[in-house]
Amino acid sequence: MQAIQTKFLPVTNSRGARIKAFCERGSLTVSYPYELSGDAVHRFAVDALIAKFVKEDAKRYGTQRNPWQSPYITGSLPDGTMAHVFFRLP
Repeated sequence: MQAIQTKFLPVTNSRGARIKAFCERGSLTVSYPYELSGDAVHRFAVDALIAKFVKEDAKRYGTQRNPWQSPYITGSLPDGTMAHVFFRLP
């Protein structure tokens, strides 16, 4: 398993605000979900990245059972990015 990081990407001249979710396996950038706030904004991006991985794995391995669908916790890092770490329940 890998931790997923997210970071806020501000508005530019050509793009609106976005959230980027990334880890060693890959990344995904989503438009900023203004209907959400706080950690929910970052969790939205993580959930979109997880959905991408689940879809890729289902196509490649033919299974819907996927470790990316485990629960995760969210926290902030000193550089302002957020970290999302998976855990297994006993």
